[in-house]
Amino acid sequence: MARFSATTALLVSLGLIAAPLVTRGETSNTEYSSEDSVSIGENVPLDENDLRMITLQVLEKHPLLASSPGIKAAEAYRADRSTVQAHVIYYPHVESAGIKQAFQVVCQRPIPEHAWSCFHVEIRRYLRLETQDFEVRVKGDIGHDAALALIQATRSTAQAGTTDGAEVPDTAIMVIPTGNHYVVVWGSDDGMGGVTVAAWLRKGGNPATSEDWRSRILEPQD
Repeated sequence: MARFSATTALLVSLGLIAAPLVTRGETSNTEYSSEDSVSIGENVPLDENDLRMITLQVLEKHPLLASSPGIKAAEAYRADRSTVQAHVIYYPHVESAGIKQAFQVVCQRPIPEHAWSCFHVEIRRYLRLETQDFEVRVKGDIGHDAALALIQATRSTAQAGTTDGAEVPDTAIMVIPTGNHYVVVWGSDDGMGGVTVAAWLRKGGNPATSEDWRSRILEPQD
């Protein structure tokens, strides 16, 4: 108990569990049981105790989290009749070579128990571009220069693929690795995506050179 109290005090001093917290839904101490009327996917409130327990777990295995100023967003929902699943995103804990890094975790707990188990922890990266205010969400093992080249290579493809009457996408939203290629989501400056572009590096190409990327619009059926 003494160890828990000391860790909790550390979290408070670091601001990792300080209010206000950005969550989806209002905080609540509502009890949920497996006998409740269940709607799969229904939002479940997260209170400060939930967020504290989740943060303690992540901090224990990933002490770099202590450098984060706190929780950026959190939400939870009913995964099935007996499980609640939570997704928590922390503010970036480090910035290197123009890319910020933040922890993103997925946790779950059985109903009606309150013990959380965080089974998936990954790094969420943010890339700042001079040409837009919205920071690009970057997933996968791709460096700063390669990400810039990939974004530049897909810009014209995204804009050329805009349907008549639709807003021309001018903001790179997300870069995602998919199999042997990458996907770049383009949209508006509020972070809403509209056009998805798939890109492949040509054989022997330099990933930091935009001309070495080949791209096309990714259709829904793809």
